[in-house]
Amino acid sequence: MIALFDNAALSCGAFVLCHLKGWKMAVSEKVLWKDWADGLRQEMMSNLTPQVTKSLEEITSETETTKAESTLRSVRFWQACQAGTTPNDVLATAGFEIEFQQDERRHVREVTLRLNESWMTILQRVLDREKAQSP
Repeated sequence: MIALFDNAALSCGAFVLCHLKGWKMAVSEKVLWKDWADGLRQEMMSNLTPQVTKSLEEITSETETTKAESTLRSVRFWQACQAGTTPNDVLATAGFEIEFQQDERRHVREVTLRLNESWMTILQRVLDREKAQSP
């Protein structure tokens, strides 16, 4: 079931749900994740860091997500993020490759976010430039 709203309804702050394969993400929730992902990528580029590993507690706190803990711990959620499947495409669109491990209960405890090939190329140019400028 997909609900369509016009721009007037969206601008009035309507709570819009995107439905795809059983996953739901409100527009406001997607904005939280996009802002976090963009900020994280900028921080990684500034610190010349190609990857970071975050616990789900860190991700929950930093994104200010309202997603249920059970959703964030699910392998299916992170597989959809890895694949860049709408509506869970925010991290892939922001330039991340995602890795995670599951425990014996099939729960995810931490996630590694790595800059994708395009962002790694940019980072490598910065590193090469810094290396060339150092004595």
